[in-house]
Amino acid sequence: MTFRWCDTRCVRKWWLAKSNVLHTPSVKLSLSCSRMGPFWGQLVPENKAFYSGRWEPSLSGKAFSVVNPATGEHLGLVPACSKNECEISVNVASVSQKEWKSKTPGERSSVIRKWADTIRQNVDSLTDLIVAENVRYSVMSVYTFLDTNTENLFFDSMITIYYHVSWKSSFDARNEVLSGVSALEWYAEEAKRVFGLYIPSLSSHSRRQLIAQQPIGVVGVITPWNFPLSMVTRKVGAALASGCSVIIKPAEDTPLTSLAITYLGIEKAGIPPGVLNVITAAVDDNGAEEIGNVLCTHPIVRLIGFTGSTEVGTMLYAKAANYGKRVLLEMGGNAPFIIFDSANIEKAVTGAVGCKFRCSGQTCISANRIFVHDEIHDVFVNKLTEAVSRLHMGNGANPNTNLGPVINEKALTKIEKLVNLAVEHGAHPLIGGHSRLKGKNSFGFDYSNGYFYPATVLSNCHTKMACMEEEVFGPVASVCRFKNEEELIELANATPYGLAGYIYTENINQAWRIADELQVGMVGLNTGFVSTIELPFGGIKNSGIGREGGPNALHEFMDIKTITWDTSNN
Repeated sequence: MTFRWCDTRCVRKWWLAKSNVLHTPSVKLSLSCSRMGPFWGQLVPENKAFYSGRWEPSLSGKAFSVVNPATGEHLGLVPACSKNECEISVNVASVSQKEWKSKTPGERSSVIRKWADTIRQNVDSLTDLIVAENVRYSVMSVYTFLDTNTENLFFDSMITIYYHVSWKSSFDARNEVLSGVSALEWYAEEAKRVFGLYIPSLSSHSRRQLIAQQPIGVVGVITPWNFPLSMVTRKVGAALASGCSVIIKPAEDTPLTSLAITYLGIEKAGIPPGVLNVITAAVDDNGAEEIGNVLCTHPIVRLIGFTGSTEVGTMLYAKAANYGKRVLLEMGGNAPFIIFDSANIEKAVTGAVGCKFRCSGQTCISANRIFVHDEIHDVFVNKLTEAVSRLHMGNGANPNTNLGPVINEKALTKIEKLVNLAVEHGAHPLIGGHSRLKGKNSFGFDYSNGYFYPATVLSNCHTKMACMEEEVFGPVASVCRFKNEEELIELANATPYGLAGYIYTENINQAWRIADELQVGMVGLNTGFVSTIELPFGGIKNSGIGREGGPNALHEFMDIKTITWDTSNN
């Protein structure tokens, strides 16, 4: 069955299978759309993954629904794959990689560049899709289904799709698409710069010594729900540029975006079948765990790339280590955001709001612990509270929204618990700090439709509070005082994590001292922005291993080989 479209405002109407659907009741239809124009329904093959050199349903016939995290509404149907599909994908990727690595760097660069171009051409559709995996809209749409066997239209109707909420704004979603494009454009150029090296011998005139780089082989990539496009392109682009083939296992919550860009890469940009693969899996039937086990234990897979929690990342690390595999891990963060007494307070407030509340605080580099010098503490906190009070909370698809809901009930419950514990131990909620939002706001928006927690500022926090020890992953700014540099360094480094850190000061010597002392992989000086493709992205300690992006990004996906040649006649 395929779809014939009668209304260009219509995105995709999923006809959910009546059998073999995991955790799906009798709901039949749902869709997502935010604007006139291109529709992402064309980019997502119905109930198919790409794992055998072509688009296929799962071998078992099972599927699972992608749901709106705000309402539980079903958005789409994707295959519930398991170890069997993963093993097929590994074997296909191994065969395809041999041909891919034999292509010239220029040929690989051209394909990756074309992939970037096709994503850019579909920026509106992909923006809609990223939002759509968390929202549905009030739209009247006409649609028809076409039975390809009989060429008969067997359904024709008009339905109303009711309005609900997205945690990610259209602005953030569009920026994510463009960030993904930038990553592919960067890697398309880096593909041309896989250089070897000639090393003169220290002891022989007749010896020639070379260092060569070769692609590591088949790569497994496991990506998170919060950046379903950019986390794929940042890993996969580097692997393809290096001459590797890739198997993507996207997050259960947001697999449609990965399927869409895989479709563009294979069907439009010309990535050879088997070089790029995507297999989807549901957590509750152990499919995701089975796929992770195959990627970590299969002898053909040589590298695991992962972005997600430290708990899962270290588990994958341990399992991969037993089989001698390389890992590229980007895990949890607990970023310190430091404001010294010499700082430009207005600039620091702006940076703190952006760094803390972007994507409702659901990023790994979000400011989790805000340290403010004692002399400016009260002034800063008052200005921060005032700025936070101006944030507009609501549906992320509304261009005027600054703050959407968190991803699911589990996340909301965790935030409530951390804030309540902090208040019990002496933290002062200056704004927010109560339970989840319910009812309607002054604009008539009903918070009951989503997992909304109010934007919160907590003062009088200390580093032993759970909200300072754990990654909150929500719209909660926890503020702690400090008196001097020595105390600050001790407080800021008192965590097993080390992803990002931020420093606001007008004292250049102080800036360099603190930047040197912070135990993190990325430092922002007078900025809350540290992520850009031309710089290496990654952390130290329990926040990760390896780097993504930057001038050395392809090294992670390369094996180093030395070649020693005796040119003498003897």
